[in-house]
Amino acid sequence: MNKNLTLAVAVLCLIDGACLRSEGVDSSGNDQASMLPFLMPSDFTDLDLVAWRVEQGKPDDNNPLLEPEMPWDEGGVFSHGTVLRDPIDGLWKAWQISTPISKPNGPGTWRHDRRLSYLESKDGVRWRRPRLSLIPYGEHKHTNLLMDLWCSYASVNIDPQRAMPYEMFIFRYPGYPGATGRIEGLTLPKGEDKHPYGLYRFRSKDGKNWKAIEGPIKLNTTDSCFLYRQADGTYVAYHKTELPAFPGGLTPYDIADGGLRLIGRRTSTDGTTWSDPTRLVMTPDWRDPADTQFMELCPVKVPGGFAATVTVYHNHTQRIDLQFAASRDGINWWRPDRRAALPNSPLGEYGGGMIWPMSRPLLDGKQMHVYYSGNESLHGDLFNTVNSGPRRLRARGEVVSRQSSSLPNYGALCRATWTADRLWALAPVIGGPYVGTATTGRIKIAGKQLFVNAVIRKNGELRVALLDSSGKVIEGYSKDDCQPISGDHHATVLTWKAGNTMPNEASRVRFYLRRTFLYGFHARKDH
Repeated sequence: MNKNLTLAVAVLCLIDGACLRSEGVDSSGNDQASMLPFLMPSDFTDLDLVAWRVEQGKPDDNNPLLEPEMPWDEGGVFSHGTVLRDPIDGLWKAWQISTPISKPNGPGTWRHDRRLSYLESKDGVRWRRPRLSLIPYGEHKHTNLLMDLWCSYASVNIDPQRAMPYEMFIFRYPGYPGATGRIEGLTLPKGEDKHPYGLYRFRSKDGKNWKAIEGPIKLNTTDSCFLYRQADGTYVAYHKTELPAFPGGLTPYDIADGGLRLIGRRTSTDGTTWSDPTRLVMTPDWRDPADTQFMELCPVKVPGGFAATVTVYHNHTQRIDLQFAASRDGINWWRPDRRAALPNSPLGEYGGGMIWPMSRPLLDGKQMHVYYSGNESLHGDLFNTVNSGPRRLRARGEVVSRQSSSLPNYGALCRATWTADRLWALAPVIGGPYVGTATTGRIKIAGKQLFVNAVIRKNGELRVALLDSSGKVIEGYSKDDCQPISGDHHATVLTWKAGNTMPNEASRVRFYLRRTFLYGFHARKDH
């Protein structure tokens, strides 16, 4: 890449690791700035006969994109890492965890020999393992390994304007059996002969050869943590934390032994000093089943705020799937439904046991991709009655284990895709000819045009009425004055008998949905 092009990309690059081609303009010419903001309940004061519809991701036709094959990853091509499109050379790249075949390591537990590996792709679909000479494995002098035992949760960001553009935060455990005990380049803590377990910071010129900068960083968490560099150079972390299980949520065969996994948020101005205590941002509520727990929250910035996948652990069945969450500010999160946006396939298939996403969804033109490790394995061995002890738990028609357990993560690299501006929608709760309504609060719409993102099915229509600040329908802008919308539109303007520019007294909007999915709306002046 020439210097001028590199500079242009640097100007367009989002500091949090995704180039603007993934957030605004991409190489195919799709302009994501034209996407309308997503909907949230706070947009409305009144809902009648409507509910939230969540779109399910389409698994890639080429799944699995990369299966276990080499001795160091034949136990699982796992996630706990980052996939992004590099703004410097345009390649799709993955920094993810790989494991060899695991061995039992005591009652209910296994060795998890996790190493950091590196993948590349020209199109995001066909991935390869580069032959590098950094970390040998057995008789293999050339591997795609970047770091030896023990690694987890690699959060990578890229800033082409830095002398070392690539930055990584990753959990390391130098004292793990078989590990060296040292982080090269860092001094040992006083009185210690090994570097302790913790979060370490690395930098790199090429994304392959990494230099330790500092660690362990004092971010008070030990597991399930992704960190993101924001556009202003500050950092935010979403990580797992725990409380005692809520009533009805105790599961004897869960490895957490009575814990409830939740998501906390911390911030930092420099990536070194982090806010403390953590701020809880994702917890189960009374609408969730008693066994609902949260492992990860992986956000991406989109028009309107942030969309995120939530890694949801169903403790009673030991499965993990993905739900959607949305936030205007990255702090106050809402889930549009309790059903999965990416559900498990049948057990024994990739993703049939657990779905572990990479650190963030990726925007690619008009699509949003989620890369994940589709695990065949469940989280724990819930039906193991051999090692359950003298007493067994009985369920209707079966016996389940009393022994807590954690199984190896046998999986492959997979991808699912959504239409980027159509993740969830408002839809009528009855369907057919029945109409549902959604009325906004007071918003600044006077003198603007109203655009909607909607799919109207056969025999359906979308109409809109404009209200003044008192809630009265404005003459000439009733639903009967509105030209009905039909078909499929990502951003179409509403028109009434009085025109398509909203009058000065307009303050609220009432949508009338018949066989309609409303994904978003936005008021803006005609340019």
